[in-house]
Amino acid sequence: MSESRTHPVEGFAEVNFNAEPFLSDFKKIYEGMHVSGCPFAHSEEGDHYAVASHGAIMDILKKYDVWKSKFGPALNYLESPGVLVSVDPPEHTFEVRIVSNSFSKEVFEAMVPEMEAFVNERIDSVIADGSADLHALLSITLPLFVIFRLLGVERYDDEGVDRFDWIRDGIIGSVGMMFMSEEETREMLAGAPAEDTKLQGMMKTQALFTAHLAECKLKLASGDWQGEENLVTRFLTTPGPDGSFLTDDKIMGFMGFLMTAGSATTTIMLSNVIYRLLTEEGAFNQVKNNPDLIPVAIEETLRLDSPVQGLFRTNDEEVDLGPVRLKQDTKVMLLWAGGNLDPEVFEDPMKFNLDRDLSKVRRHLSFGYGTHFCRGAPLARLEGDVFLKALMQRLPNLRLNGEIEMEKRMPVLQGIRKLPIAWDT
Repeated sequence: MSESRTHPVEGFAEVNFNAEPFLSDFKKIYEGMHVSGCPFAHSEEGDHYAVASHGAIMDILKKYDVWKSKFGPALNYLESPGVLVSVDPPEHTFEVRIVSNSFSKEVFEAMVPEMEAFVNERIDSVIADGSADLHALLSITLPLFVIFRLLGVERYDDEGVDRFDWIRDGIIGSVGMMFMSEEETREMLAGAPAEDTKLQGMMKTQALFTAHLAECKLKLASGDWQGEENLVTRFLTTPGPDGSFLTDDKIMGFMGFLMTAGSATTTIMLSNVIYRLLTEEGAFNQVKNNPDLIPVAIEETLRLDSPVQGLFRTNDEEVDLGPVRLKQDTKVMLLWAGGNLDPEVFEDPMKFNLDRDLSKVRRHLSFGYGTHFCRGAPLARLEGDVFLKALMQRLPNLRLNGEIEMEKRMPVLQGIRKLPIAWDT
């Protein structure tokens, strides 16, 4: 897809989603797009369009026969076989069926005691100190702990080295490339030094998944493990409608996708929600005194501070986007974060409001919509519930303890990199 498929359009915002000022002022940019009456944008960098209207995004997502996922959710045109967000029905339907068996309400709720024990263990390790970087302590580690458990991967290697650190580096590297063109990606990988932690993290993660897949096959063959042992053994033992099984490439793709999508977005959500509650006047105590507000706090944070800026779709035929006739196979970014600030759907959308009706605030697009709605949404919500309850119960007079640092290494995500907090000991 080397030829240019887009061009600047009168009335469209011109935005480089990889650069300043977008990374610092994206909400103002979205607000301006809504106020202008033309919620569309064009980016010469990357050759794509974007849409921030909640209604227009929903219309696109409902037209499954026109707007496809087959070229992947990133800016690059995916050529190798993808999974879930990178495939369309009926392939997507089969993949969802496999995942849904392990992503059920019963499976998630059964993990709550383990999640609670993990969170309390992490708090125990620092509680006497009176302060910590909450992002590093829990926002990163809790989602990784959960995904490791689902995949059946051990946190520590044979030498006792914690895999969380370099897994996180690999996630930062892979997600950081989502808004890069093919040429930019090649240049970045070619120019990265061998000691680059993100590159090393991606390579180690690939090696870990390869070894884990081989181990699952071996233990299934020996009878030591059964099909229900973990997600990977389920992938290996669940046939499709035609009786065939997922290929190794597909299973590797699933592991990579679930590790990234299941941890990076929830990490952002956890830090965002506690930051909101600690900075909006009276909000933390309001929720602490009335835990029934926890679901509203989580959903309102997901709406106002959507972890994912947006993902791409590609039109399978010529189609109109507002006043523009799109060439076939044009990349268009659906801006979940922009749609969540649409004043036609959410009253006073820039305001954090715990009095919003839960059913109405859940109209946000942070988990997508329709066929590709995030199957991990109930799990993310459960993690948020466990996280908030533990902090409120165990850390008296919880407060910010200095300036936060924003995360800008992964432009597709919006969130916090360092979140210093303190409490009374």
